Amino acid sequence: MEEKARKLWVVIDTICGGYHMYKDEKVIEKAKKAAGQIQEYCKFFLQGNIFGMEEKEYQELCNYVIRTLEDFIQAAEQEDTVLMLDTLDYGLRELVDIYREDNEAIA
Repeated sequence: MEEKARKLWVVIDTICGGYHMYKDEKVIEKAKKAAGQIQEYCKFFLQGNIFGMEEKEYQELCNYVIRTLEDFIQAAEQEDTVLMLDTLDYGLRELVDIYREDNEAIA
């Protein structure tokens, strides 16, 4: 899972950083290409309480994952660049940070 998190971190940085730093407006197109990778990563959290969390906490995590995926789908369907950037940078990145090492350099 750590490797998937690292790869997804790079995808998020490439899309969001590309937009903010280089005005690359192909956010929706690039995000759609990463949809399978995002779905696979998020599905992991919904397959059971792998972290041994309290039931309430696990339900909150599941709700967060589902809301993030719903936002991703909505942004893709509506071709809403701002919502997509927000979903990737602030929604999905939180899930990726679960497996990101504290001492890792930001890509």
